[in-house]
Amino acid sequence: MIDFGHEPIATIWDEAMTLVRLHWDGTKGFRRHEPLNPSLDRYAAYERQGCFLAFTARDAGTLIGYFGIYVTPSMHSQLLMATEDTFFIHPDYRDGFNAIRFIKHVERELVTRGVHEILFSCETDNTVANRLLTFLKYEPVIQQYRKLLSSSADSAPSITEKSHDDALARP
Repeated sequence: MIDFGHEPIATIWDEAMTLVRLHWDGTKGFRRHEPLNPSLDRYAAYERQGCFLAFTARDAGTLIGYFGIYVTPSMHSQLLMATEDTFFIHPDYRDGFNAIRFIKHVERELVTRGVHEILFSCETDNTVANRLLTFLKYEPVIQQYRKLLSSSADSAPSITEKSHDDALARP
């Protein structure tokens, strides 16, 4: 039986990184030009501010999935909205209804926190996830477009090289 829960990011970080690498390796195309370089410090800071939640799926205590989500008031309506950061279940656990049960668990938790809306991103070439979200009554409401502003991630300064405030400041 898989147990779903909410855990502090710092307590699951090391265990989650094994799954994160597996997740990253399975990503087909989007963001493949970027290095895998998540920051516990940044996730933990967002968590302390009440803006990030880490949900977990465990089988007999072993982490087999995660769902990271940002919760913030909409700048336009002030209603609480949730935006999925990342969702992953180990391939050995993708049979049956595990993904559906996990997403429904997160939805119930968000409702208890007063969240009005959830946004879930999905790569256009991920047909399985697109079918799953459609089955769960998610509807496409926006289409995102991307334009790379540097030829490679190596040529773009990272947040560690440049402060966040500097990155947002006008030249």
